Amino acid sequence: MPIRFKADEPAIKRGIKTVGIGKKASQSLGPDLVEEIVRALKADKVTPVARAAFFAGLINKGVSEVEMRLEEALEPGVLRDLSRLGRLAELLAPEAPPWVRRVCGRLLAGETLDVATAHGLGQYLFQPDSCDGAKGLVASFLRVRYETPEEYEGLLKAMNETLEAPFREATPPGNPIVQLAEPFDGVDRSNMITPLLARELKSAGYRVVTMVGRNSGPKRVFNLLDVTEALQLSNAQSSTELGDPQPEFGWYLHQRDLSQAIDGWVEIRHQTVKRPFLATLEKFINPVGADVLVTSAFHPSYGEKMAAIAERAGYPAAIVVRAGIEGTIGFSLHRLIRLLCTVRQGDGSYCRQEIRFDPAQTLSEKIDTDERLDHPSAAENAQLIQAYRERGKTDNRLFDARVKVTVAGLNQALAWIRNNSGAASLKL
Repeated sequence: MPIRFKADEPAIKRGIKTVGIGKKASQSLGPDLVEEIVRALKADKVTPVARAAFFAGLINKGVSEVEMRLEEALEPGVLRDLSRLGRLAELLAPEAPPWVRRVCGRLLAGETLDVATAHGLGQYLFQPDSCDGAKGLVASFLRVRYETPEEYEGLLKAMNETLEAPFREATPPGNPIVQLAEPFDGVDRSNMITPLLARELKSAGYRVVTMVGRNSGPKRVFNLLDVTEALQLSNAQSSTELGDPQPEFGWYLHQRDLSQAIDGWVEIRHQTVKRPFLATLEKFINPVGADVLVTSAFHPSYGEKMAAIAERAGYPAAIVVRAGIEGTIGFSLHRLIRLLCTVRQGDGSYCRQEIRFDPAQTLSEKIDTDERLDHPSAAENAQLIQAYRERGKTDNRLFDARVKVTVAGLNQALAWIRNNSGAASLKL
């Protein structure tokens, strides 16, 4: 399928979109685009991040004969001779320490990293003065190749180590904590209902925290942070605030307040174009010691991956919403929803269960389609949330139905977790 580009997109961005999609979807560059990219590279019009991200995707895909001409912007033979991938890493990340360049070379050669190496690499990448080329190379290559569980675990450990001091404080004891973790790139065809979900879970006796942050793309319409700002909701400034009376829509944790190092990657991610490992791992940061993580996986292969990351991250329990609305944990109104639940047992192992939830059994009517908005806005989304808060309904039938089915499905999943938990803290 041909890749669509915007008319004014730079050549390097079109190149990343072509070679850096994934294992099966990446495509080879045409000669005209190769020529444009060579000119841009030679004219020094490409940032180190984008340059490294592009060549990492290219190596992962495999370099075609036409694409060999890109060597003109690097060094003769560096793409044709696979034994020189270490040299390619040096060219793409010249300011990085030698050990980092060696790890980058190993990645380009197809090696995977153990937990300790991934952790050390992550510690370097989240330093404020780390090499931009190394950031672009690692983010792009791991994304296209797909990260291993060991790499996720090591990188997440490094990310957790960047938390600011107020979120290293112990969370006060109290009711179980449910953490809602939406994709930070948000939605572009629908509304979000997350604050209402937090409100309902609060009424069920949970303390609820929700992760928000700046939009790193590639969807750039609006995300949950935009909605909470439109609602004028405040953000928690430390983990100790969970000992205070709970706000109506729960507590919100802004990535900027949690970790300057992670938030600082937003500009880097704009240049890599495609979602890197951070798009997954930023949702698993656990600064308040949450008991249950609720997140989503739109694509089929990611459900098990997300559950495995939650387990390795040490969450006592997690719910992964599958086949919902892309960009949110909200449920589809006409598709069967799969809720992959995992809960830790007394011996430290995890028990998993997939719950199949049929929205039609909760609704009094059959709905054949989900909303697809042409121009959704955070302000209008916030108005719907306020209307629902005040009246228990809105003038948007699909919005109201989505709240109803999502609350019902999450309550069913939480009941399964309570009934199968080896941790007494999860029992209300």
